[in-house]
Amino acid sequence: MYKHTVMASLMLALLANSTATAWADSATIQGTISSSNNAVQGKVMTEDSSAQGKAPMNNIPSQPLMSSGDQATTGKSLPASFVASRQLAAITRLNLSDVQSRAVTDSFNLALLRIKLYALESKRSDLKTQTNRISTSQTIDSYTLPNSPEKILGNVNYEIPSDATPEQLFWLGPTIETNTVINGLMSGIKDIINGMNDLMKSQRDELEVAIKQLERDGWNTELDLEEAKEGIKLQMTGQYVYLLSLQKQMELHEEALQLLDKERSRLQALQGQGVAAADDSRGLRLEISKQTRELEVQRSNYRLALFQLCFDLGIRYDPDIILEDIALDEATLTNRKVTEEILARSYEMKRKWNELKQASWEHGNTKIANSDGKSYLSANVQLASKQTEQANAQLTKYINTTYAEADNAYEQYKNAQLDANDATADYDALQRRFQLGIVPLHDLNQSSYLRQKADMKVILLRLQYFIIISKVEAMERGFILAGGTEVAVVEQ
Repeated sequence: MYKHTVMASLMLALLANSTATAWADSATIQGTISSSNNAVQGKVMTEDSSAQGKAPMNNIPSQPLMSSGDQATTGKSLPASFVASRQLAAITRLNLSDVQSRAVTDSFNLALLRIKLYALESKRSDLKTQTNRISTSQTIDSYTLPNSPEKILGNVNYEIPSDATPEQLFWLGPTIETNTVINGLMSGIKDIINGMNDLMKSQRDELEVAIKQLERDGWNTELDLEEAKEGIKLQMTGQYVYLLSLQKQMELHEEALQLLDKERSRLQALQGQGVAAADDSRGLRLEISKQTRELEVQRSNYRLALFQLCFDLGIRYDPDIILEDIALDEATLTNRKVTEEILARSYEMKRKWNELKQASWEHGNTKIANSDGKSYLSANVQLASKQTEQANAQLTKYINTTYAEADNAYEQYKNAQLDANDATADYDALQRRFQLGIVPLHDLNQSSYLRQKADMKVILLRLQYFIIISKVEAMERGFILAGGTEVAVVEQ
């Protein structure tokens, strides 16, 4: 039984340390997909597009394949079936709802959490069965053999006549000695049984604590599972909006290049008339080159972000996948909920509740004979209580920060709308002057581009506000995320 208890403790430690990540790195939600692994060179390389026909840089000796019954060693390669990549679905069009659904369905983290939850329940049932089998009420008959002449002669069961002579009672001495030895042995056996009962009771108590801890881990895993779903949806929303923002910015760069091409044509015509010098086009060529490079960088970022999204969703990478726009309602300032109401729904605070209840239960139900053990359990309760207070303070800070982000993003969006209205008014006024022949077409084209740029900034800031509102809604459902949430906007 001691071995069973040790194994149960080891299993508990392994399961307790296997807390899954609720979701992937929260930095992804900020709308910026890191490309720190490799510099982007304009193309997403696949296995099929790797340099073919080139000599290998290293002479790596081949290894024989191991069979299914072999252990992995340095001298053999794993079978192809073990390292085969998962099948990727071919998709031509995506929308935000489909992205979120696929991410939740295809998530490794969620699958691991479901397996962990099943393992915890199975182990809890196993320990409960072991606990029920432990008996702590083993007893032994309290009867003792007569170990004195008086007890033997007075025992009616022996039917010793009262007039028996000493010669007839010669056996009395050896019998008394034998009975005394047997009584001592029985007393020792009784002490052993009582000690075993105490040991079994201690092991039973330990198993009950382990069962309670597994129950707590099961409840927390259920919380982790639901929290991970919220995190995955928010992460995918950030990645999808980031791709849309890159598309919008690429469109703006293309508009800028078209405007620069028109200006180049105009300048070439002036040069043909002898009005403009050849050096006048130098600055224009530099600007066209700059805009072209920036557009290529945006395209590279888009391809990389799309590749990562496809991999996360388990679909085949296709640079021509159509991303549908998000239906955006008119932006309104978010209404703040009471902080305590959000904390009451918080997955993190619910985990802290479970941990505090577990520590309190162990303090009240664990049988410990020494004061040091009792002090340890009492300290665990104090630690869980203080950690709960700390989590409360941190989450309260995150809640206020998230609402402040939403307010700031809303103000940026409204200010961008005002700037866009001013740019439209300037364009309309300039268009009337152009029709009257007061201003040249070049100035009108410049004003048109500035209007498009202002309108694009409104769209990007509206996407940014959509992300932050999604973060607020997830927070109000219990998923409280630390850190900012930003979407790239057009540089001024």
